[in-house]
Amino acid sequence: MAQLIATAQKETGHYYLPTGEPCHGDLRQARKQKAYPSPTTIMGAVLARPGLDNWKQENAILQCMTTPRLDGETDADFARRVVAGSKGDLQAAADRGTYVHQLSEAAVNGTDPGNLQAGFEPHWESLKYWARFVQKVHKCEEVVVNHDEGYAGRVDLICEWGDKHEQTTEVVDFKTRKFKKIGKLIPDMPGYATHDEPHKVDSYDTDIIQLAAYAYAVFDEPVAARSVYIDPITGAIENKLWTPEEVEAAYDIFCKTLAIWRWMKKYDPREVVA
Repeated sequence: MAQLIATAQKETGHYYLPTGEPCHGDLRQARKQKAYPSPTTIMGAVLARPGLDNWKQENAILQCMTTPRLDGETDADFARRVVAGSKGDLQAAADRGTYVHQLSEAAVNGTDPGNLQAGFEPHWESLKYWARFVQKVHKCEEVVVNHDEGYAGRVDLICEWGDKHEQTTEVVDFKTRKFKKIGKLIPDMPGYATHDEPHKVDSYDTDIIQLAAYAYAVFDEPVAARSVYIDPITGAIENKLWTPEEVEAAYDIFCKTLAIWRWMKKYDPREVVA
């Protein structure tokens, strides 16, 4: 029988103090500081993440196919190098996503992003065009806290979206996600408007559940939400608008997920006595 390779990692997550300040560390440290878990921490421990999971599996297979064997290398050592390469690709993808988020924040606030990293010029042009429809910013890259349910997280954007004639309040989340299809280009038009055919990109239930958690940390009533998908290679943008009714239904699922998380972790910060 082939030797099993231990690849388990220490549990990580994002936690925030009730004041909204970040709590550095894992769940053990969060317990000490009576910190709240983030929506992504809650969902990551309970719900399947089909997009990310599929990408990890495909990337691991590609790593195995393209990584050359070394002379005299054991199967265990080869497997460890494959795993290390997969983790490197995952970190690179996370770094790209972080940088695109920085560009989106600059576009929304109308600030100079500085010297663009090579290859991200299309992303910046797309985001600048998209930001034209942001009429008023309520929150941008701010931590929101739901004391009633005991969770907190950093929301990308809450804004008034639309044109000068009609606007709606929306909770927005930016995600880098590879498109399955890119629309046909139209010359001389910036950003995602350079396409006269719709893009094809997957959206997942977890997208709206995360947005719903942010929405109900700020509003008592459901509001619209928008997932903004950005292709990491081309910079093309596609929008997925979620109705207030969909947000309300997703929040019910989030609260049930949160209840499962509390039961699994044996931790409810609302019950901690100061």
